[in-house]
Formats: sequence, structure tokens, C-alpha cells
Amino acid sequence: MTTQRATSVPAKKSGKRRMPAAERRSQLLDVARDIAAADGFAAVTIERVARQSDVARALIYQQFSDLSGLLTTLLDREMGIALAGVSSVDLDIDDPDALAHGMLSYLHAAPTSWRIMLSPPDGGPPGLRERLELGRNYARQIGARHLSRFAGVPVDPDGATERVMLCAIEELARLHLADPDRYPDDLFRSYVRSLTDWATGLESQR
Repeated sequence: MTTQRATSVPAKKSGKRRMPAAERRSQLLDVARDIAAADGFAAVTIERVARQSDVARALIYQQFSDLSGLLTTLLDREMGIALAGVSSVDLDIDDPDALAHGMLSYLHAAPTSWRIMLSPPDGGPPGLRERLELGRNYARQIGARHLSRFAGVPVDPDGATERVMLCAIEELARLHLADPDRYPDDLFRSYVRSLTDWATGLESQR
């Protein structure tokens, strides 16, 4: 009588890769961002983020405590992306074309983030309005520094010229992000140059 030797069968490995905590956190925020951009902030739920991320809801609660924590963290991250983009053109630029190129660079680097910041979806969480105004204040300060160099005179970041300039550039960015074929890079640069020439001429006469 022969006895069959028992052989150990290797445990079946899961096809899922275990992400480091920071990478998983970033993935969850990306999913929440894409949901908000497509369907509005009201569509962002723990259940939907978990389903689209293929994780258990408990993991999201572990990372962000609750839905409010997830949305607040998302807003803080998107605002950081926006401010970093704006600050990237806060250089000694003396050419409106170089300024427009810098703007296009940060728009292209994070288009979904910029769509959320420039055209906030419905159902935004508390603090959204304050964060947007903070970003606009910062953008006007940097814009005023550029205009001051172009015009050769100090430009008030809270003055009418800089406010109108920022509103126009924001609308131009919305159009470009929504339909880049109809509003391509070259057209964006052309408008930025014309806006800069207008603002520079206006301020230099004061």
C-alpha cells in the first residue's frame, strides 16, 4: 500500500496590488474629483467613491473620517494645485506671450482641477466660496505685479483694471478647457496679449 505524500498548495495571490497609504489617499481624491467634475459635488458619496475605487467603505472612513472630511481634503488639494499653478508664473516676465504660455502650462497640467475651481459644480461643500476668493485675491496680486512691470507704474491688485483683467482671463480659461478645439492655445495667447496691452495702456496713463 502506498501512501500519498501531502503536498502544500501555494495560496492564491490576490490580483489587487496593495497601495501605500499616501498613494491610496491620492487615488480616492482623484476619484472624488472626477465625480464632482462630471456630476456635481452632491454626487460624491462614500459609497460611490468606494465602488469606483474598488475599495471597502471602511478604508475611506479610515482615511478621511467622513464625507465632509473627504470633500474638505479634496478642496484643500485642488486649491493647492491652483495656487501652485498661479505662483509658477510669478516671475520677472516682461513678455505677455510668456505669461500666456505659463497660464496654459498650468491649465494643461491639471485640467479637471481647474474646471472645478473655475466652474464649481453644484452642491459645493462649506468653505468653497472662501477658498475661491482666496485664490482670486492671490491671482490679482500676482497679476498686479506683472502689470506694474509692463506699465512702469504701481498697479492696485484690488483696483478695477486688475479685477476686470482677472474676470476676462478666467472666462477665457473656462472656454479653453471646455472646448480646446474652438478656443485653441494660439487664440488664448492672442487674447492674453490683447488684454495685457489694454490693461498696460490704461494703467500707464494714470
